[in-house]
Amino acid sequence: MGVVIDEKEIRLATEHPRGTELRRLGPYREALRSAEAYARLPPADRDAIVRWAETRRIVRERTGLDHDPRNLADPLLPVDRLRSHVIEGERLAAGAPAFEDGGGDLIAAVARLRGGRERHQPTA
Repeated sequence: MGVVIDEKEIRLATEHPRGTELRRLGPYREALRSAEAYARLPPADRDAIVRWAETRRIVRERTGLDHDPRNLADPLLPVDRLRSHVIEGERLAAGAPAFEDGGGDLIAAVARLRGGRERHQPTA
């Protein structure tokens, strides 16, 4: 899962978070309702979700932007809920009995779950 999230992608997610999320995650609506459905996705589709979830984590870390619980119409998924769903789906896909998510870089956490050692750094 050699993934690099560049500054252009982070900027787009910061400036247009809701529309970008709908475009990125719209095709995976069913997989975002069930960790089992997520686990059944092909790796390339799971990679797309992981990439977006990590982008959202970076945006929240830098700007504080996340789902607004006061806005019942806010389509953004809460970053922590999205992360937990991804971790659980990846755990199921890997057949792992448990996984301790220490937070931080989601791409690195998923790589560990999948048995890899890849690390991710945003690029300028």
